[in-house]
Amino acid sequence: MGGDPKSVLVVADDEAAELESGFDEEAVAVTVLTDRRNVFDELTHGVYQCLVLTATVGGQSGTDIAYGVTKLFPDLPVVVVGVDPAVVPDDLDVRAVASPDLGSQAVVDAIGTSLDGDAPSVAGRSPSPMETLLLSLFNEMPDHLYAKDDQARHVLMGRGFNEPTDRVGLTDREVSELADEHGEAAYRDEMDILEGEVDRIDVEEFLDLAAPYVRTRKVPWYDADGEIQGLVGLTQDITARKTREHDLRRQHERMVKVALVSAHELRNELQIAHGRLERLDDDTQTAPIEESLSRISSLVDTVVQLSTRESDRQEQTPVWLSRLSREVWETVADAHAALEIDGDARFLADQESASLLLQFLFQNALEHGASTVTVGTTSTGFYVANDGPEIEVSPPERVFDAGYTTIEGNTGFGLYIAKSVAEDQGWTLSLTDATAGSVRFDVENVDLHG
Repeated sequence: MGGDPKSVLVVADDEAAELESGFDEEAVAVTVLTDRRNVFDELTHGVYQCLVLTATVGGQSGTDIAYGVTKLFPDLPVVVVGVDPAVVPDDLDVRAVASPDLGSQAVVDAIGTSLDGDAPSVAGRSPSPMETLLLSLFNEMPDHLYAKDDQARHVLMGRGFNEPTDRVGLTDREVSELADEHGEAAYRDEMDILEGEVDRIDVEEFLDLAAPYVRTRKVPWYDADGEIQGLVGLTQDITARKTREHDLRRQHERMVKVALVSAHELRNELQIAHGRLERLDDDTQTAPIEESLSRISSLVDTVVQLSTRESDRQEQTPVWLSRLSREVWETVADAHAALEIDGDARFLADQESASLLLQFLFQNALEHGASTVTVGTTSTGFYVANDGPEIEVSPPERVFDAGYTTIEGNTGFGLYIAKSVAEDQGWTLSLTDATAGSVRFDVENVDLHG
């Protein structure tokens, strides 16, 4: 290994003095990095012919970090120390050395073998302006930027929400802070991109994390030949906007209920007036009164129609049932009830309308004392069930009548509005189970997408 010294970057929790002593300093220059979060910055701005990772660095697996490095610097030799070669995945191109001792001859030999090969084309040279530009974008943008490989494993993350190596090597299904159904839904979305089923993903999500409401957009990452080699994503915190939307939705709900209650009371008075009008004999007096009452009745019908109609409907977009359910639940639930997800599906919907439907079904369950609300899927839609008391009504469809309620002081319009919203989407809403300890509403004719 004659000529200029070859550079080795060692990422370890402690100084690697013993490794440095294993090489002729004129032949090999060793740089030690103890902060794993800066590994991509160092590899981009520096010039290195080999990377050495210990089994764990800063509590993270060196093998996982190697996943990201090998995707962004594919011809850079990587040596992982303290890992049995037999447990290294077949699709990870690294040299593994079982000995945990950085100064062992086995480690020195593995590095020496790596340095005898061709110099890496990317890590072995100074960075181009494009590379430094993209690294600055990942490091400085306040939003969450990330790249994933063709198996949906994290390759690189920006510093907006996390550190660059926090999830490297992991899919969303393996990220512990994400709810299981959320990780699964995100993974399935990403595989649709990687397999060419869709050209982008654009969804709003509820995460139950520091930034609870986010908008996520993901697009393919193409290689030099135009083939998909992964994906690039951007997640933005939209909590402030979603909070305003929830406030407006609650305000709209109150206004709708006031309008419907008023219309209900007016109709009762109109029925009384019409009944008494029929007893009068003087047609010259009753005709204008009847005409006036008819106009009032028509106005009441218009109020009901306008208050229950979904205005400014958005374009229908793919929505995950679990994500939407958790978001809506967060706005209506109390401390004495729990939400359970029993199955998940992606479906097309106007998200605001679907949110309003779930809101009224959840509120109905909570108002009747349910302690557990379960959301699940059917072959043609989804259901919302709860463990509240039996609904004693015949026929069952009466629960959707305007003004029907069994709770004193309740307006009785929640399920009526829920059914109107469902029908506006082309769905059907029905009460399918009203037995003791089990109440279930089914939403059918939904356009499911897996």
